[in-house]
Amino acid sequence: MKDLANKFIANIHFLIVIYGLYGVWESFDANTLRMDELNNQFPSIEAEIISNQKKVKEIQEFVKKTEESKIRVEEVAKNIESAQKQLPAEINDNQILTVFNQEISSLNIKDPQIVPGSETTSTYFISKDYLIKAKGTFLQFLIFFERIGNATRIYNVKSLKLVNADTTQRGRFQLVAGESVIQAFRFNPEFRVDRGFEPNQPPAP
Repeated sequence: MKDLANKFIANIHFLIVIYGLYGVWESFDANTLRMDELNNQFPSIEAEIISNQKKVKEIQEFVKKTEESKIRVEEVAKNIESAQKQLPAEINDNQILTVFNQEISSLNIKDPQIVPGSETTSTYFISKDYLIKAKGTFLQFLIFFERIGNATRIYNVKSLKLVNADTTQRGRFQLVAGESVIQAFRFNPEFRVDRGFEPNQPPAP
């Protein structure tokens, strides 16, 4: 029995080595399995990375186009606001009535009545109607509206109605009664183009 114990003690280091080798083998086997799992996952991970890279590129392209669109919107908005501000800052009844009366008088149009209306606010501008009633020939009214159309100030003929003033009258120049609404404009100081972003936060270059 004592000899058996001595032999066991004498050979115990072999058992320790064998046990250590077994442990190393188990660890190696586990690591090998883990490596196989990771290698199997690699294609799907690589595909996901490629997909994400593509999405990032698409987002970058979208952001670039958005910034370019903002620049174009800002340019158009400034052009609109600049054109809008070319309208007069005010509508002066005395000046406008003077222009109308001078043209009517120079053309010898009869019985003029000019009645200023109220102002109407639109998106880009503020307008004011002037109702004009008078009597004259077709040619006189034609020249009158042609001169108004060529005036320095912008006018718009909103409506026009011409009827025979005297159905019994005969002759080359038939007298007609005219009734017209002419609009004058001034710019709307409250107007600002809706850019979709704040103009004090300019788009990135």
